[in-house]
Amino acid sequence: MNDPGTFTATEPDDREEPDGSPQPGPAPRAAAAQRPRYGALRHVLRLPVAAALLFCGALHLPVEAAAPAVMTPADFLPLPVAVVCLGLGAVLAVHDTPAVWRSVAVAALGLVTLYVWGGVARFDPLEGAVGGPFAWAGITVVLSAAACAVLAGVALTDRPVRAGGPSRRA
Repeated sequence: MNDPGTFTATEPDDREEPDGSPQPGPAPRAAAAQRPRYGALRHVLRLPVAAALLFCGALHLPVEAAAPAVMTPADFLPLPVAVVCLGLGAVLAVHDTPAVWRSVAVAALGLVTLYVWGGVARFDPLEGAVGGPFAWAGITVVLSAAACAVLAGVALTDRPVRAGGPSRRA
């Protein structure tokens, strides 16, 4: 009965060390059961939001980045917008952390604010960018950024489910 070959992983309490003290049970299973598991919703939303950010960033790429002498300071605005959108889209496609989702939400709200401010000040944020000549590009950017902000908020409110705890969705 004390043969080590008869013990299975389901009987951790019966194991003893040579000095008589109980041997600890399988820790990986217990640790895996107690780790918070992130909801599937956050995983599902990650790639569509990343794709929308990458699309917004691609529309903001400057047409003529090699001619800075003739550009006014306002003409440089699409470049940092493109860098932020493309960077966050790439990071979100790889990492699924709350900090990344918060950054996406802030950037998306900032992009919507930029376009609202541009509409009030009669300034086109896409002027000099790849999406500038297209009438649909500005509307698409605003709707994509607003969707990214809303979906990032949804992903952030999707709390981790704790093993053995009560479910929030009943």
